[in-house]
Amino acid sequence: MRARVLGCGRGRVRLGTPRALGLAVAVADLFGFVQPLRASLDYHLERHNILTTNVAHVDTPGYIPRDLARVDQPAFASELQVAIEKTQPGHLTAHGPGASTGRVFEDPTAGAGSDKNSVSLDREAAKVAANHVRYDVVSTLVTAELAQLAFAASDGKG
Repeated sequence: MRARVLGCGRGRVRLGTPRALGLAVAVADLFGFVQPLRASLDYHLERHNILTTNVAHVDTPGYIPRDLARVDQPAFASELQVAIEKTQPGHLTAHGPGASTGRVFEDPTAGAGSDKNSVSLDREAAKVAANHVRYDVVSTLVTAELAQLAFAASDGKG
């Protein structure tokens, strides 16, 4: 049975060798920087959904607005006395650099009106706008990083 070989010319690597394993780890690390950015995009998207729900309930009597607080993974696990575990090898990791989970909380700080509704349209609109700007900044960073990888993958032929 012949060994499988990656690459061509002098840069050939036999699969299963220490050099091939090192190459596989290096390739996996190429996208390691994207994980914290992906977690940040997920957080801002989830927060946007919660904040726009508040705006939709501006006229709902008794509605208390909600918000999303970022909770770091280790603190979150210890707060609930549970740990997220990877049950199948193909699943995404539940923790890693920059991994975070949001915690929804009620935010009645705007003060309730005569109908006991605590939603301030101006305040919620400002939160949505600020969250949108943060999302745009992170998505621009992701786009730039992936463009650099694409440029490198094309051997600089752009």
